[in-house]
Amino acid sequence: MNDRSSGDSRPQPAWPRVSWIAGMLFLTVGYRLGAASSDSVHLANTAPLMAMSFGGGLLLGWRFCWIPAALLFASDLFLGLASHGGIGGYTVASAFVYTLVALAGAWVAARARKVQRRPSWSAMLTGTLVASILFYGISNTYVWLMSPEYAKTLAGWWQSQTVGIPGPFPPSLFFLKNALVGDIVWCVLAAPLFFWKPVSLPVTKSSSVMEATAA
Repeated sequence: MNDRSSGDSRPQPAWPRVSWIAGMLFLTVGYRLGAASSDSVHLANTAPLMAMSFGGGLLLGWRFCWIPAALLFASDLFLGLASHGGIGGYTVASAFVYTLVALAGAWVAARARKVQRRPSWSAMLTGTLVASILFYGISNTYVWLMSPEYAKTLAGWWQSQTVGIPGPFPPSLFFLKNALVGDIVWCVLAAPLFFWKPVSLPVTKSSSVMEATAA
């Protein structure tokens, strides 16, 4: 007889959880495109790229962790084409980073499940902030290497990480602050997925018997 005939009351997959995650992913992409088209410097770099990559990978697991990276890459392509910049080395490098960070999130989730516990919200927040700081350092290093305005010295590299190029734009650390704020907001919005039990329909005894009979 099928094991399901024993009156198992374990919940079936909860679609509200899937809908919440999907909504957050598409909301992030929409916000990113909207912020990029805004003239407000205060919105610059506020899109939670690393939160979506790491948090999305952690929530979706190995099988679907590529989805956040693919959505971010698609938004990169759209922004590049819209600004007539096309597909450059930075776009490709960013897609590589998105994928690595999403895989790292999926790995953290797998490690947690291996010891029979759910991934924690604190793990997602910590991983997101670490990834965000690393991404900031790597992307600014890329700009330092490619931009003739920076001296190719340790002092020039430090300038790229802190004050940036003097001019009408805010210092580099302003963009790091915006990125961290955006990532923290994303993680806060994802908190219910960790602290609230998702609504789902339990498998009743009668339905289990019917399934077992049909099998």
